[in-house]
Amino acid sequence: MSSRGNPLCLSFLLKFIQNMSTKKLLIFFCTIFLPIPAQASSATTILNLAKQLGIANHPTWLKLLHYEGNKSVVLTKNFFISSNGRNNPSAELSATINAYFAPWDGKRHARCRFPARYFWLSQQVPLPNYNLREPKCRKLENWGLFDSVKSISLLLVSGYLGNPASTFGHTLLKLNTDSSDDQFGLFDLTLNYGALVPENENTLVYVLRGLGGGYEAGFSDKYFYTQDMVYSHTEQRDMWEYKLILSDEKRMLLIFHIWEIVGHKFAYYFLDKNCAYRLAELLELVIDEELLGNVLLWYVPVELFHRLNHIDKVRHDSIGQKLIQSVRFIPSTQRKLYHKLNFLTREELDVFKAIIQKGFHLDDLENFSIERKILILENLLAYYEYKLIAEKPESIRDKEKIKKQILLARLQLPPRSMPSTKISELPSPANGSPPMEFGVNIATNSKQDVFLRLNWSPFKKEFIGLNSLEGDELVVFDLSVGMDEDKIFLDQLDLIRVINLNTLPIQLEDENQWSWKLRVGADRLEKKGQYLYDGVASFGGGYAFQWNDNIISYGIADLSAHTLSPYVRLRPHFGLKLDWGKTRAWFYLGTESVSYKKWSEVWGGKIQYQLTERYAFYAEFSNEKSTRRSVGLKWYW
Repeated sequence: MSSRGNPLCLSFLLKFIQNMSTKKLLIFFCTIFLPIPAQASSATTILNLAKQLGIANHPTWLKLLHYEGNKSVVLTKNFFISSNGRNNPSAELSATINAYFAPWDGKRHARCRFPARYFWLSQQVPLPNYNLREPKCRKLENWGLFDSVKSISLLLVSGYLGNPASTFGHTLLKLNTDSSDDQFGLFDLTLNYGALVPENENTLVYVLRGLGGGYEAGFSDKYFYTQDMVYSHTEQRDMWEYKLILSDEKRMLLIFHIWEIVGHKFAYYFLDKNCAYRLAELLELVIDEELLGNVLLWYVPVELFHRLNHIDKVRHDSIGQKLIQSVRFIPSTQRKLYHKLNFLTREELDVFKAIIQKGFHLDDLENFSIERKILILENLLAYYEYKLIAEKPESIRDKEKIKKQILLARLQLPPRSMPSTKISELPSPANGSPPMEFGVNIATNSKQDVFLRLNWSPFKKEFIGLNSLEGDELVVFDLSVGMDEDKIFLDQLDLIRVINLNTLPIQLEDENQWSWKLRVGADRLEKKGQYLYDGVASFGGGYAFQWNDNIISYGIADLSAHTLSPYVRLRPHFGLKLDWGKTRAWFYLGTESVSYKKWSEVWGGKIQYQLTERYAFYAEFSNEKSTRRSVGLKWYW
């Protein structure tokens, strides 16, 4: 498609002219009105104009080259046209402009390899015979679906404790065609960024190399159904799709740059230069506001969505425009299955469970009406679809056989559609408090001394916080420092703290019912008038039960290793979590082996009132550590 007669290109030209000074306009018009023979050598003229405009140091040019400081973070050599392009943006600009005028030799021309560069440059300098969509770039044209893509979405994937790199969630970018034949966008192109990890990599090696930048990473493009299969169907993770409002110009620039960057390598850093960071980097190409400003220590996926929400609110309040068009909840297969099972009666559910345990026999359904038989069979088919996706190959055969029997039984009954069972949308994690926390509180110790205590954590999804993971907890590096009249001291340190309560509403035999806790840290204790530090590593397992939307109870036995005697301890205890909206509370009561023959009662709790998304008032108490009681304020950011 030629730029002539194209309204989008004309608007670019007008904008380009409006933004130029008188001197630059003279240069521009002298250039474009040169006779055709002179334009054959216009690369030099355009290079001179680009130099005068300072394009090599323009923020957008540096973003297109992925410069951080004085160097590009792209490791792949063929991402650059100049041999010095990774270290010299001016050299890369010169090479890019010269390559524009290179003859078409049947190979991949620079215009086809770097469409975003030339698209943006065409708005800064006059590029002779520039086509927004070059007909000779057939691969780009077929890949881009430029006439089909209507919008761009960013997806937030919930955290997954089965993989260290996925603990904090994941982020994807999706090109939406809004096709009537593809209601859920399963055939929309999706951009993913991840580390290139060898198969069967040791978990500890994986974590250490990921923290230190020991892996290469890259962008890959696949249909959304492949991502949906992994996250929704295999790992059972929920997703939230944020559809963004971008102009045609910005959407085109972003699609062009995705084409440029797919397949190229970066260094991967688990904490900061991860999927969320790289996708935020891409979005900053088309969003004027900062998505990466003031990044401290790390950049987890939910942080990106908090920033998108903030930009959306500021835009709406200031100019009446929005960045986020809509947010769509995409439930996991497990969540959808358990929602469907809620429509079975107790008797039907008992039959459902019996078939799972003992196999399918048609006689099992003889006491039910045709409508109820259909409902049971449809739920059984949904169950086996859910299990077979993530099943190990050696276990598939038996389940496939049962599924075929159920399918044959269903085909013998009249066709009926399942009743509509819309799942209540789970709020996005980005609707809660930001993950970083700072707290100030007044505390008392076991001697009744009063002191000031400061708390800080870079990532806290707290058990009773507004950003709780459905009642679970994930806290990393939770530091508490105390200050009294004459000293500053470490009061408590948790390197990691996890509570994972499994509260599936229906108990199925082959589903994991275990709840568990993990903690690695250190406590300040008072013993015989002295303050000592006790290093702790504990792990516990048990069961949890959700009574209703407001009450969860659990029973867990912790086994822990300590640096102070007794070095190994057992702690069975019960817990209760209460949720009244803005007010949430947690209480526990149990016993712990304080010697190899004696047991001691342990108890404690915490109450928190959420003032706003960013502020909370709380009080906590315990009979265990040096600090017994505290009252204070928290600030999230």
